[in-house]
Amino acid sequence: MDPETQAKLLALNRAFYTAVADPFDATRQATAPGMATLVAQLPPETSARPQTVADIGCGNGRLASVLAARGVPVIYVGVDANPALLAHARNRTAGLPNLTAHFVQTDLAQPGWEEALPRPHAQGFDVVACLATLQHLPGYALRLATVAALARLLRPGGCLALSFWQFLDSPQLAAKQLDWATCAIDPTAVEPGDALLPWHQGTYAVRYVHQVDAAELTRLAAHSGLEIITTYRADGKRGDLNLYALLRRAATP
Repeated sequence: MDPETQAKLLALNRAFYTAVADPFDATRQATAPGMATLVAQLPPETSARPQTVADIGCGNGRLASVLAARGVPVIYVGVDANPALLAHARNRTAGLPNLTAHFVQTDLAQPGWEEALPRPHAQGFDVVACLATLQHLPGYALRLATVAALARLLRPGGCLALSFWQFLDSPQLAAKQLDWATCAIDPTAVEPGDALLPWHQGTYAVRYVHQVDAAELTRLAAHSGLEIITTYRADGKRGDLNLYALLRRAATP
C-alpha cells in the first residue's frame, strides 16, 4: 500500500474513534464469549510474581475485567492511541481486585511505539494481547511490522493473544461496505480484504477495516517467528464473527 493511501486510512480511523469513543464504550461493556474462552486458555503463571499482560489496543479495558475475575494477580499495561478510550479504561479498572493497571497512550502506526511501554519484568511480558486492533492497520507490511513488535514484547515462551473481525463472512456486514469514493480513496490502492464500514450507534462515522483471515494469520505468525497454538471462531449470532488465536514465542532462540 502506498504511503498516501495508508496515511488517509490511518487518519480516518483516528477521527472515527475520536467521534465514537463514548458510544463505543457503551456498546462494549459485556464480555464477548470468545474473549472469555481466550483468557481461560492462557497458560497459568508458575512463578511467585504476578502475571504481566500488555493489552495493545485496549480500548475501554474490557480485557482487564476478565483477567481480574480469574483471581490471579496481574500487572496490566493497557495501550491505546485514543485518550477518551483510555479514560474509560482507567475508570473501568479502578478498584478491580488482583489487578495493578498502568496505561500508555501511543499509536501503533508510529515506528518504535513499543518503546513507550513500561516493562514490569526484564525478560518481557508473559502475555501480550492485541484484540480487534490489527484489523484497523492498513497495509500488510504495517500489520507484519506490528506483529513483529508484539512478539518482541514477549518473554521467551510468552503468549500472544489475537482476535480479528471476520466481517466479510457475514452477508449482513459485507453488504454494508461503502464505496471508496466516500472517503476519496483510490480503490486500486487498497488491498484485498480492505473495506470501509459505517457506524450508526449514537453518531454516524466511517472506519477502515481489513479482514485478517486464517491464511493471513498463518503468514504473520510464520514471518514473526511465532507458533500458533490454537485458533477458533466465536461471537455474533452465528458464533463465528471473530477469529481468535493464541500464539507462542519460542522458549529459546
